[in-house]
Amino acid sequence: MRKRLLVGWPLAAALMIAALPALAQQDDVPILRPKNQTTKPAGAILLVTCDLACNWTLDGEARGSIETGGSAKAKVELGQHVVVATTPDGADKVEKELDIEAAKQTLVRIELAPVRDARLKADQEARDKAAQDVQEARDRADQQARDKAAQEARDKAAQEAQPQQVRTLQDLDYVRSVAFSPDGRTLASGGEDHTIKLWEAASGQVLRTLQGHGDTVFTVAFSPDGRTLASGSYDHTIKLWDSSDGQLLRTLQVTSHVWSVAFSPDGRTLASGSAKNNIKLWDAAGGQLLRTLLGHTSWVLSVAFSPDGRTLASGSDDKTIRLWDASSGQLLRTLQGHSKCVYSVAFSPDGRTLASGSMDNTIKLWDAASGQLLRTLLKSDDSSAQGHLEWIESVAFSPDSHTLASGGYDNTIKLWDAASGQLLRTLQGHSYVVDSVAFSPDGHTLASGSWDKTIKLWNVSYIYK
Repeated sequence: MRKRLLVGWPLAAALMIAALPALAQQDDVPILRPKNQTTKPAGAILLVTCDLACNWTLDGEARGSIETGGSAKAKVELGQHVVVATTPDGADKVEKELDIEAAKQTLVRIELAPVRDARLKADQEARDKAAQDVQEARDRADQQARDKAAQEARDKAAQEAQPQQVRTLQDLDYVRSVAFSPDGRTLASGGEDHTIKLWEAASGQVLRTLQGHGDTVFTVAFSPDGRTLASGSYDHTIKLWDSSDGQLLRTLQVTSHVWSVAFSPDGRTLASGSAKNNIKLWDAAGGQLLRTLLGHTSWVLSVAFSPDGRTLASGSDDKTIRLWDASSGQLLRTLQGHSKCVYSVAFSPDGRTLASGSMDNTIKLWDAASGQLLRTLLKSDDSSAQGHLEWIESVAFSPDSHTLASGGYDNTIKLWDAASGQLLRTLQGHSYVVDSVAFSPDGHTLASGSWDKTIKLWNVSYIYK
């Protein structure tokens, strides 16, 4: 057996060397394709076991063979153009290096078929990946172009939908309070000229001016049936007026400044908050005092009934909001969280949420049933979501409860998504403090009263689209 191997190697070498010129003349890479082969990768080295014979092939054509007469190993070092064939390990091991130096200039490399297939596969995968990368880049560019076009369309639509000032109503002095009549036809305002004005909402014309207070009128409110208008003043009085002709119906005497008044949903009770740190409940028809609610430790700046009339909310200079049982006057709970006085409170029309605006520059939304704080709307570092820069004077919900409006000391009105707390719009146009905001009953108009001696009416109907 040893002798056959020794004889076989010169023949194999001669055959390989004879095949090299033919290999070198080919355009493709020469391939060593052994019979009955198995491959084992070892870095850049591949081992192939040949039984009896290894045949040289190029593009499927026989180019020569190595007759071993038994088992042998062919080792190929890719890129170095060296082929070594050896017998199995043993004492009489014979090793022969085939001289292919003469062909190095033209022979690119000798490669086993599985390696060639793997290379071709890798090359194809690389080409596929490159094509995929190019396609993905094109897709990204196309998507970015579509996104940009969509954003431009949204921006244009938003610009077109930007609330427009329907009109500006000129008053004689600071406007401290505004309120729509239940039918939306009339707007009432109270101000520092000691008067209440009734405006036709559609035209902006003054219908009449109600005179009788001796000082600033801080608050006005219509009864649910629209027949009566209540006004509270720094002159320590509440006045009730016939809204149709402006006749004074009665005057309720209070022992301090009246900051806020509100009718119960059934119109039977009028609540007032005052500088005496208390809330008074009045019989709206007869004007009799029903009860006084004690608990706040400083001025009561705002009062509001829940839509079902069962709960009364009050905001105070003592930094708290208190919820009261409207029928018994019992304190239900105290909401704490603001760091400065609470100027304004308002229930959402669905009764689920209570909003509070404060001198601490924040608006807080509370669960009306449990008193749990839901979220805080405040100044954000993100300029696209900028809250009020100074304290909040007034808050009001839209009729569908989805939008909250706020007016502040920074001369702006802001519209918020009540569910998410997202800032929807900032309305600019006033040149001084916005002291009061109110939605029309249909929700399409927002009124804002300011210390710049104007009332502005804004078309906000886009929020329902």
